[in-house]
Amino acid sequence: MSVKRWAAVARRSSDSPGREAGAAPASVEPPTPSLWAAGSLGFQPDPRQAEVLDAPGARVILCCSRQWGKSTLTAIRALHYAWFHPDSLVVCIAPAKRQSRLFIHKIERFLRARLEAPIRRDPRDPLSLRLPNGSAIIGLPARDATTRGFDGVNFLIFEEAAFVPDAAWISSRPFLATTNGALWLLSTPNGESGFFFHEWHDAGADWTRLSVPATGCPRISRSFLDSELRALGPHHFAQEYLCEFLPSRHQLIPRHLLDAAITESEYPLLL
Repeated sequence: MSVKRWAAVARRSSDSPGREAGAAPASVEPPTPSLWAAGSLGFQPDPRQAEVLDAPGARVILCCSRQWGKSTLTAIRALHYAWFHPDSLVVCIAPAKRQSRLFIHKIERFLRARLEAPIRRDPRDPLSLRLPNGSAIIGLPARDATTRGFDGVNFLIFEEAAFVPDAAWISSRPFLATTNGALWLLSTPNGESGFFFHEWHDAGADWTRLSVPATGCPRISRSFLDSELRALGPHHFAQEYLCEFLPSRHQLIPRHLLDAAITESEYPLLL
């Protein structure tokens, strides 16, 4: 369905009793996130951004360069889900409160400027937005104490997941227990440890995996990358811009050597 046709259906639905203006109809197949972003939010995604926005499956993991636009994509994907799934709950966990606040502010700008929806918050959660269709979007800082107590989450997002402590990852996973909801991890690499590293490299895990280095971003120039390579050196440059998981300078033994030393043989070593 085109965005224009969807908008016409939405206007008719908003005139029906019991539905607030601006609420999306639940009975019509919604446009894809990338199409909706371009037609309704004024955000024109590049081909790789569109691929991420429209990624199939309930479990998506994205490893991408700095300054590629993952925060904006996270906000758009969260808003798209909440807008077209009435009474749903979307939670985004970020490493710090400042990042959670920016996530909510990005969505708020889309709501106010593009969708002309009223801005409402849950009084219990200052970093939250309530949509006319009953859905809620909440931003949380990645602290174990603040990521407990939620249930019935339909869409759980970890922004800058490589920088979120494992304790927050463990305490948040039960959010999806009763809904079997969607789970997205988005981040730039951060060493060879942590749940983001392990999930990215776990061949047995059921993820839609997407990787976007800076060389695949049309908004980052070659001259800028050349200057960053000279300034940062090859190690930090490869991790920040080329999506490579590299050992920390404080790591005594590289991960690949540890993995090579592990055997699944049932026979004990002969001494």
